Amino acid sequence: MMLSQVTTEKEWMVTHGKGWWPRARRAPGLVLLIVLALVALTACGGSEEAEAGGLRLDEPWARPGLASPGQSTMSHDETDEATDDNSAHGGHGGGTSAIFLTISNPGNEDDRLVAATTDVAEVVEIHRSTIDASGVMRMGPIDGVTIPAGGKAELKPGAEHIMLIGLTRDLEVGDRFSATLQFERAGEMTIEVEVREP
Repeated sequence: MMLSQVTTEKEWMVTHGKGWWPRARRAPGLVLLIVLALVALTACGGSEEAEAGGLRLDEPWARPGLASPGQSTMSHDETDEATDDNSAHGGHGGGTSAIFLTISNPGNEDDRLVAATTDVAEVVEIHRSTIDASGVMRMGPIDGVTIPAGGKAELKPGAEHIMLIGLTRDLEVGDRFSATLQFERAGEMTIEVEVREP
């Protein structure tokens, strides 16, 4: 058999036989690209997270709440002691809710969450819940939450959270709404928040 016949048969096998794998062996870069694309798609599926300026925001959610004045589905120990008459919220009508999430910072410098906005509340503040010396849980506004370099900040019930005051519409389980978070270093980030029971 002549060398030209062997080459011709191999070329025929690559272009016509054995499916895509013989052709892929000739293009290892293509195989690598396909594998990386599949890995990226797998990593993106199934979790609610967003990234901004190196920060990662995982699973933002909010408690259900009613827009009717003086009403909230948050328990008394998770709201200001004056929530019933709205005096703690400057007389804003509507009920209250709160946004919770985990913010991870894989970077080398601290960042801070300093503000938030959303159209589902008249006022949005960053709050912290604490227990005083008599064992009563109290809550009030703070100027921000630090996300340490190489660490994370968990905004969760009974700790720091984003307080929604004077709801402009009812927030029912399964609803979704947008909120924009402002960070000192990373800037603004808009997230989608799911309303759910804790």
